[in-house]
Amino acid sequence: MNVIDLMVDGFKRVYSGTGKLTKHILLFLITGIVSISSVYVQTVAETMEKTKELGSLNGLLVCLLITLIIGVYMGGYNLLFSHNSFNNEKEYSLPEINIKPFKVFFDALPLMIVWTLYVFAAIGIAFAFLVSHSFLIVLCIFLILAVLFICAFIQFIYIAYAKNFNKKGLYNIVLPFGYVKHTFSDFVLLGLLFIPVYSAAMTPSFIVGLMMGLTGVKNVSAAMYAGGILGGYLSFVVQLVWYYCLVQIYKEKIEPNM
Repeated sequence: MNVIDLMVDGFKRVYSGTGKLTKHILLFLITGIVSISSVYVQTVAETMEKTKELGSLNGLLVCLLITLIIGVYMGGYNLLFSHNSFNNEKEYSLPEINIKPFKVFFDALPLMIVWTLYVFAAIGIAFAFLVSHSFLIVLCIFLILAVLFICAFIQFIYIAYAKNFNKKGLYNIVLPFGYVKHTFSDFVLLGLLFIPVYSAAMTPSFIVGLMMGLTGVKNVSAAMYAGGILGGYLSFVVQLVWYYCLVQIYKEKIEPNM
């Protein structure tokens, strides 16, 4: 499996299909709103830390609520995109912009909660072992890193759910170990490939901030907002491509061994 070809095909799927321009304009607006809200929250938090004053919480709470709502929507949209990516007969995977992502997210929420609890429990046990066996500190640290590494493969749980939106059998705590066995090399190579890809996606937002500074814009917040909007959209696109690649790995390496 050539992960570079997977990534290239993923970008093609993101930017193909009917109504692609409208969809991307709407996605740009959605990710722009959440980026503005996130930057505002960060700015307010830094101001509160410097001034040691609580200030007005109304704007902060509104932005936090907006961030939460859009975060839920984007999570559901990722799952819908993953669902569409199982169908290679279509030339595109980008879902319509409607309320369906909310429904998909809340349907998957029990699965997310259970696996989050599994992760916290595993990390908690690893840290408890570290505290109680401090003389084996190297072994304990290795155990914690191993737990975190295996947790990365939990993403395939959500890919499996996205295929038919069916949670049956996906609460089995040993599933990620099987995923590691079948997808280890491809997953690691894909992760290494996406490090520079994600960095490249964030470069334009840095350039926007730099250009604003060079053109005399002294308002740091304005530069942060401008860079954040562009960076938010590009990082979301890269995230979609990442999920497309995971779907293809799941289809080729996991499904035949189920």
